Amino acid sequence: MKFIQNLFFALVFTFLPYISFAQCAMCKASAEHSTIAKSLNQGILYLLLFPILVIGGGGYLWYKNRKKFAASDWEENS
Repeated sequence: MKFIQNLFFALVFTFLPYISFAQCAMCKASAEHSTIAKSLNQGILYLLLFPILVIGGGGYLWYKNRKKFAASDWEENS
């Protein structure tokens, strides 16, 4: 059950930027009456993609290796 819950949250937070098409207030005000608004949205999401991948990759590596490091610390302190 925990795996399904984690998978659900991972998928929601992965696709949330694509669903929301968020913009800052100034960008939205300047693009409301423009034909390039869709391109602006895609550019914002493109710039947001790489920091999310870096943070997500670091979190994934930490999650996968946390038990290994905890076990080695426990053996050293015993």
